[in-house]
Amino acid sequence: MNYHNKVNNFKLSILLWLITLTTLVFAIIIIGGLTRLNDSGLSMVDWRPIMGTFPPFSKQEWLKVFNLYKVSPEFIYINHNMILDEFKYIFWWEWGHRFIARILGIIFIFPFIYFVIKKRINFIFINKLIIVFVFGIFQALVGWWMVKSGLTDNPYVSPYRLTFHLINALIIFSILLWTTMDYFYINTKKNKFELKYYEAFMILSIILIFITIISGGFMAGTNAGKSFNTFPLMNGKFIPDDYYIIDLGLFNIFENTITINFNHRWIASITFVYIFTFFLYSIISKNNYIPKIILYLVIIFLIFQFTLGILTLLSNVNINYASLHQANSVLLLSSLFLAYHQYKIRKKY
Repeated sequence: MNYHNKVNNFKLSILLWLITLTTLVFAIIIIGGLTRLNDSGLSMVDWRPIMGTFPPFSKQEWLKVFNLYKVSPEFIYINHNMILDEFKYIFWWEWGHRFIARILGIIFIFPFIYFVIKKRINFIFINKLIIVFVFGIFQALVGWWMVKSGLTDNPYVSPYRLTFHLINALIIFSILLWTTMDYFYINTKKNKFELKYYEAFMILSIILIFITIISGGFMAGTNAGKSFNTFPLMNGKFIPDDYYIIDLGLFNIFENTITINFNHRWIASITFVYIFTFFLYSIISKNNYIPKIILYLVIIFLIFQFTLGILTLLSNVNINYASLHQANSVLLLSSLFLAYHQYKIRKKY
């Protein structure tokens, strides 16, 4: 095999490795959302980074971990009638979430070391991937910090910590996705950053999606989605009673379930109108920077996301709608990054 073929094979291997990492992070975000929706997140009351990789095998081991769970606030106040078989169901969800995270770490670190030793990754990509690694370690610590908040007196995890855990996961996903796209176009000459109106509008669409997802994190963390199951009105009113509780002050935004529900649905609505209008304009104006199929893809994911949000509310947070809503939010974010990256690659001044 000649040198040129070896280089191409390495490039393909690295590209597939980056795609695998990005896909696994996406999967972990979805599984993490499901563990929240089916109340499985507090089933493992300890954190053993190495030994926790192995699940219980014998009946004695299952009874041991079940007895540990029995002294947790969630069992004492909520699941005191739970039997072992029911516990196994929630345990496997949380164990699976942590196990995939560990697998992701292994898939990241060993190929990374190999590619660095072989000098197949340049300095810029090494720095980006080191940042991803640091965020990954931080994410593991934040995950346990989040779980720990529901193992003391309160049988629920802190919505602040849960949302922070989600934000950090989205940051990791975003960096990996952008790095993957950059690597695909590694030999393409890129334009220098020059913020023009169109690019500013596109960046704003990404920011709005991030804000909407963050507000959705507080919806999930406080179960605010179950407070009102009508749309667009809430209990027959545009602005519901008790939207602002004086004692909470600024914390109404993060702790008042009525405020959280109202804010999320209208932040989402404003985001929908803005992105739909912007991308529809991009299609009609025959934008040459972004392929039409990507513009249409953004609009499809956007409409699907808004529809799923309404269905989730009307169904009193049906787990299927809620999980699809979360998964599609990441797909929508991905399509926006894809559109923006294409613009960065193709634009001409």
